[in-house]
Amino acid sequence: MPILITAYQGQFVPAYRWAAWLCWVRMTRTMRAVASGAWLAAAGVACANATTREARIPGARDDCEAAAVQVANKAATAETFKALAWCDETGPTALAATWHSLPADTIRLRTFLFASANIRDGRLFSAAHATAIDSNRRARERAAALVVLVAQVDSTATVTVVPASRKEVWRAQLARGSHASQIAGTKPLPSDAHERVNALVQRIAVGVPSGAAGLRDPLGIAVQAARLDLKRVSGKTSQRQAESASRQR
Repeated sequence: MPILITAYQGQFVPAYRWAAWLCWVRMTRTMRAVASGAWLAAAGVACANATTREARIPGARDDCEAAAVQVANKAATAETFKALAWCDETGPTALAATWHSLPADTIRLRTFLFASANIRDGRLFSAAHATAIDSNRRARERAAALVVLVAQVDSTATVTVVPASRKEVWRAQLARGSHASQIAGTKPLPSDAHERVNALVQRIAVGVPSGAAGLRDPLGIAVQAARLDLKRVSGKTSQRQAESASRQR
C-alpha cells in the first residue's frame, strides 16, 4: 500500500494506521476524517486483505512483533506470553521456539502453556509433539507438551499449571470451557493431527507406571487426562456425523 499521510486534529498520521482503524470501528459510528479519494481506495484494499487478527486490530502487529523480539532476546515475561497468545501470525513461531527450553518459573510457564494451547497452529503442534516424544526431556515437560497437543485438537480445552507442592515442582493440566475459545494460526494443523495425538498417547502410556504409582507420575496423569478428553472429542465428532447423515436422508 502506498505510504500516504492524512491529517487529523492537527496531527499527521501514517495512512496504514488509519486503514486499520477504519477496518476496526463499527460502521454505525460517526467517523470524522479528512482523506483523499486515493487514500480511501488504499484503505479499502487494506480492509479486504485484513484476514488475520494482527492485521485487523490497530497496533496488534507492532505489539506482537515486540513480544517476539523479547522471546528472541530471552527477555520474555508473563506479559510477553499473554500478548503472544493472541498473535495469529507472529505468535506460533515465537512460542514454538520456546519449547526448546521452557520458562523456569511457574508464572511465566502458566502463561506460556496457555498461549501454546490458545493458538491452533501447525508450528505449535510440531514443537509440542517433538517435546512430548523426546524421552530425554523431563517427565513434567513431556506431560505439559502432551496436554497442549490435546488442546490443539480440542478447541474447548486449554492448559494451566498446578502450583508447586512438596511432592512436585509443577504439573500442567487440562482445563475445559463451555465453548471454543482458541484462535487459528496461519499454518493449519496436520490433517491427521487427532490420530497422531492418539498414537502418541498410546506410545507414552507404555512407559508409565501402573496402578497408584502411575497416578503420581506427571506423564501418567497427562495420559489419563488425554485419553478422557480425546474420547470425549471422538464421541462428539461421531455424534455430529450421525446427525449430519440423518439430515441428508
